[in-house]
Amino acid sequence: MDQRLYSAARSGPSFSRCGTITQRRNVIKIPLYTIRHGQIGGTEFAIYNLIRGLASVGADIRLFYGHENDLSPDFMQWAASDPHARLCRKWGLPGPKGVRFLQETLFQLVRGDQDWAIFPNYFRPPALPLAKGRSCVILHDIQYRQFPQYHSEKRRKWLDFYLPKMFVAADLVVLISHSELELVRQHFGEEAARKCVVVYNAIDFERFGAVRDMPRPTSLAGRYILSVCHHFPHKNVKTLLEAFTRLAGRDPSIELVLVGSASEANLAFVRDSMPDHIRNRVRITGFVTDLELGRYYAHASLFALPSLYEGFGMPAVEALGLGVPTLVSNAYSLPEVTLGYAGLIDDTLDPQAWALAMERALLSGERPGADVVAHIRRTYAPEQSARTLLAALQSCDMAA
Repeated sequence: MDQRLYSAARSGPSFSRCGTITQRRNVIKIPLYTIRHGQIGGTEFAIYNLIRGLASVGADIRLFYGHENDLSPDFMQWAASDPHARLCRKWGLPGPKGVRFLQETLFQLVRGDQDWAIFPNYFRPPALPLAKGRSCVILHDIQYRQFPQYHSEKRRKWLDFYLPKMFVAADLVVLISHSELELVRQHFGEEAARKCVVVYNAIDFERFGAVRDMPRPTSLAGRYILSVCHHFPHKNVKTLLEAFTRLAGRDPSIELVLVGSASEANLAFVRDSMPDHIRNRVRITGFVTDLELGRYYAHASLFALPSLYEGFGMPAVEALGLGVPTLVSNAYSLPEVTLGYAGLIDDTLDPQAWALAMERALLSGERPGADVVAHIRRTYAPEQSARTLLAALQSCDMAA
């Protein structure tokens, strides 16, 4: 890992030194049209956690959405009860996820105020020429530039056309790791990088419940390795399955739990990747609630995230913050956000390297200590991310 990134990660996010920023009382408007509950992975919960953090430090938030079932029921219940958040249902247009571009554009065109708007996923829609409202855009990653083979030509052309315009039009661009900042600088130049601030993903550990007191998942009696991810190509699940096959041949008791979609395609992928006698020791959970996920974390013997690329990698941080020994790829943001506490696998595509590392971790039985857990939770507390963001917004206001 680049030493500059590691030093930045250890010292905390940019702007965190500003202590008076929580006194800001202007309204912050957040259009949530990019969210389809259960369909956009960790990005959904990163957005929810940041919003909770903003509310916890006293920001006045307006949340715009189209349909009741677009958002998590738990989040809707929280937003309806928190005095700093207000739900605003508008522009509930029918159609696929892409309709969100029209919804966000409608939102932008009728804002008619000087408040900040935070757009949660890279798109800053056009505004009227005399509009005074300021726009902050969260850009979660630019994976398409590093791994173009995992993206359609149409998507690559759209992002190459749009992102340079976004860096010009947005008043502030939020990136979720210093690794992403370096990639923006590399691919889009120094001027674009100067528009950016790093705000780490907020992680609300309370949503998992009191994990120490949770019973084991009923279907798992023994030790298991846990991974939490969608089966996208860059998640490198195939290498994990091959590594587990090698490990399971030497350890007849260990199981593998994959928290993610139990679609026919994912089930077939697992079925085709391993021999029958090993495949029976792999569980794909399907979508789980926060409390159910907390149970899986609480009783895991080891957590593994073999991704080829992560803009942040929330599950690895969640695992460490819940005291689970963790292995991750030594790639992109993962060494940074795990703060030096995770085991790093240099040869990400080598199943043997993963199998040996998992075996060593299981044999050692060592788990992150209380000081590690506290450091992780403190660094990624929603209120910390919220203060960092609010400080950046204030800096923009002062520079205007």
